[in-house]
Amino acid sequence: MTRSRKWPSRIEISLLLFVCLFVITGHLAWAEEEEPAQPKERYSVELGVFKTVPAMADLYLQIPPRLQKDALVCHTGINYILRCGAVTKKDMIDPIFKELNELGLRPIVVKGDLTNCSPAQSFFKSYGKRAPGNIQKSTNRKTKKPPAYADLMDPALRHYLAQSQISVLPEVTTKVYLSNRDVNRITCIGRPIKDIVYSKEKGITVKTEGSNAFIKFLISKNPMTGELEYSSVPSEFYVVCGKDTVYTLIATPKNIPAQAIELVSREKDIKKNLSIFDGLSFERKVVKLVKVTYRDTIPDTFTVQHVNKKFNLFRYIDVVLKRIIIADGEGLELKEFLLRLKDSSPELQKEVTEKFFLLPELTRNPVGISLDHMILKKGRPSRLFIVERHVD
Repeated sequence: MTRSRKWPSRIEISLLLFVCLFVITGHLAWAEEEEPAQPKERYSVELGVFKTVPAMADLYLQIPPRLQKDALVCHTGINYILRCGAVTKKDMIDPIFKELNELGLRPIVVKGDLTNCSPAQSFFKSYGKRAPGNIQKSTNRKTKKPPAYADLMDPALRHYLAQSQISVLPEVTTKVYLSNRDVNRITCIGRPIKDIVYSKEKGITVKTEGSNAFIKFLISKNPMTGELEYSSVPSEFYVVCGKDTVYTLIATPKNIPAQAIELVSREKDIKKNLSIFDGLSFERKVVKLVKVTYRDTIPDTFTVQHVNKKFNLFRYIDVVLKRIIIADGEGLELKEFLLRLKDSSPELQKEVTEKFFLLPELTRNPVGISLDHMILKKGRPSRLFIVERHVD
């Protein structure tokens, strides 16, 4: 016997639908409680608020390259905010803060909504300027303006500038230093300047007046930062004095005061030097050079270079190169040293010979050597003379 199927009534169907809807709604509510929405606020490092893009770009360049990809530009009204990093936990931003703080960028850790921020690299490109990421970067760039004549801190440059006058001889390539911010002067002694050949495209202006020439390296301004930029590229100058005497200068611009360079002719001096040694054998020329130095009767046509350089070669003997005397035209030069017995020496005197000082640190092309005392005594300096062949 077949039983007929009983269909649910309309009331039962409505009740079933209500139960299903209740279960589904409760499940969704439970899911929302288990998976809360992610917060919009993030921890970041704030580097500054700016009114202009160039000012912000200048600071952006000081961020290390590997962190620039994490830099952000945020908008607040008419101002721009430069930030770096975006993390959910404060301890995750600490390494970025520490690195930027060590660079002196004065960072601040902040927490806020970064939805109105955009990547810095994309921002600068869309701004229509050259992206600062393509500009030469320097992680140790100083934000402070360098002091005037900062290159004077270089000991080698100070020694060069200590000379009373910088003189240049003809037909010899001479390296000189000129100021990259002040007007420099070149003087052709006793003759007018006929012409000066130089690279104008390097940003140099030259004005001649009689026997003088005035040289100025042009100063430019960085379009992104507004800072002044001074020349640092060496430039060549070919100065024609009189009819056909050419002087060749390789000038390196430095942050130093204005320089005065003399272009001198040594023809008369060379002729006088040749007359002093005229008729003498080579050995007697060497002896004569030692004698005039020992007696301090050096002719004014000789070139005298004051050095005062100390050499640490011996345990109990101090060696100081006092000066170099050059007999121009004869191909000879003399190095005068001062020798002293150190206070730490256990002996009151020490016997020495010339061969003690034939060392590569003191001489390269010796042709003669002489000592005024063969015994060094405490409190009494001795003079050492080494004659060499002079090479320009």
